[in-house]
Amino acid sequence: MIYADNPVTGRLVRKVNRFLALVEVEGEIVKAHIPNSGRLTELMTTGHEAALSKAPPGSMRKTAFTLRSVHHNGRWVCVDSTIPNRLAEEMARSRSITLFEGYDTVRREVTVGHHRFDLMLTGANRKPLLVEVKSVTLVENGVAMFPDAPTQRGRSHLETLTRLLGEGYNCVALFIVQRDDAKSFTPNTRTDPEFSKALMEASLAGVCVKALWCEVNEREITAKGELPVNL
Repeated sequence: MIYADNPVTGRLVRKVNRFLALVEVEGEIVKAHIPNSGRLTELMTTGHEAALSKAPPGSMRKTAFTLRSVHHNGRWVCVDSTIPNRLAEEMARSRSITLFEGYDTVRREVTVGHHRFDLMLTGANRKPLLVEVKSVTLVENGVAMFPDAPTQRGRSHLETLTRLLGEGYNCVALFIVQRDDAKSFTPNTRTDPEFSKALMEASLAGVCVKALWCEVNEREITAKGELPVNL
């Protein structure tokens, strides 16, 4: 899928706060929104090449640019955490992976109880499938890890998926790794041991845990294959 039409490239100057970066574009320092609540510590390094998209004319946004990807260790890494949801929906509608085969209808942002899930798939004679999608940008020594910052919300989603197994749903935690150098996936116990525990318990209860790696450039991202999951 295309996630940045006509991207503008520049160089990272610094990360100002969780959602704002300064980037040098053609000799000018511009403000860029970071659509990701993670730390991105290893990616947001001064001098890294960055790809941005420019807000349309007349936009009321506070920043004129959005940071889409960063060039790190010889490869592009998509840092936009909204992209995996769109990519998962695209795969669900095309049924391009086995996980989504046999379902006829795909709905986004479905609320069940007090929680909203990224996707719900339904099909004849099948339990509804709830899919919670997570954006993964951190890879160390070939191992993709999530989260890169503690996430109480993520843990709550896992606990709810586990409970909903007993209420007539099939449930999936889908981790989409937005770079191409991962060989496996594991929860980031060092950063968030409670999330790691919740993921282990969800898996043991029957929640399907999947991880996919992607090929990325400054304009496009493509899901290429499944990664082994080590819990």
